[in-house]
Amino acid sequence: MKKIVLASMLALLSLNMMALSESRIRDYARFLSDRMAYELDLTPMQYDDCYEINYDFLYSVERIMDDVVYGYVDAIDRYYDYLDYRNEDLRHILDYVQYERFLNAEYFFRPIYTTRTGWHLRIYNVYTNHSFYYYDRPSVFYVYRGGHARVHYPSGYYSNRYAIDRRYRAEVRIRSSRDYEHRRRMDFGANVRPRTPAEKPRPNYYRNRDQQNRAADPRYRNERHNVNSPKINSRNQSRPESHTAPAPQQPRSNAQPRSNAQPQNNAPQTSRSGGGGVVRSGRR
Repeated sequence: MKKIVLASMLALLSLNMMALSESRIRDYARFLSDRMAYELDLTPMQYDDCYEINYDFLYSVERIMDDVVYGYVDAIDRYYDYLDYRNEDLRHILDYVQYERFLNAEYFFRPIYTTRTGWHLRIYNVYTNHSFYYYDRPSVFYVYRGGHARVHYPSGYYSNRYAIDRRYRAEVRIRSSRDYEHRRRMDFGANVRPRTPAEKPRPNYYRNRDQQNRAADPRYRNERHNVNSPKINSRNQSRPESHTAPAPQQPRSNAQPRSNAQPQNNAPQTSRSGGGGVVRSGRR
């Protein structure tokens, strides 16, 4: 009996430590973006861009999360570099009120934490029905392959897509903040250690030059005259975003999701507009 229990524990541990498939990364990015669209009232254009940013972040950190779980300092520092890129890109697409609510929600601002068995997304602890989505898939769900990532746009692809006067202006970087050590302990615990010269990097080490770049294929680059590249956010091009100042909103509680939108098992599938015009899916 003990052997069976031990084998089950080892299987669970190996499942958490193995590399995520691209489809799983897309599902994680969609779930996180769906809840952000719901709580922050995103427009369709913001929803698509938010998905792209979360996808790039999860794809980047997935390669180093095993090292983060082991407590390697260099991997943890690299993780927060990726997180700062992600949060800075989100600051470009969200207005001031939305970004303040984003900062106050730990499961959005610092979405990942680790345990002894692996790494996890905090959003799954807040919304326990993991098969329910408030909205349809982003329009770029199947076609986006990282063409807008920081490796291609060092200053950020999204920096000029939205009105600058509505943007949150304060510094949001975690890596250079004074409470960096405190936040690191909250996310990954107190046990950290440097990588010794005798330790060989594992195949998913983030400096592995053999790591395949998903955006290296020119067919998937969003460039002019590229007939193979789908149009990003094509459904939103006919709906330019208003640049007027947002109306003041009451802060929403982040502890629990809103009670008036709980999923119903037998609810009819109706098309309603919510969250700034994103079409709700009405499906479990």
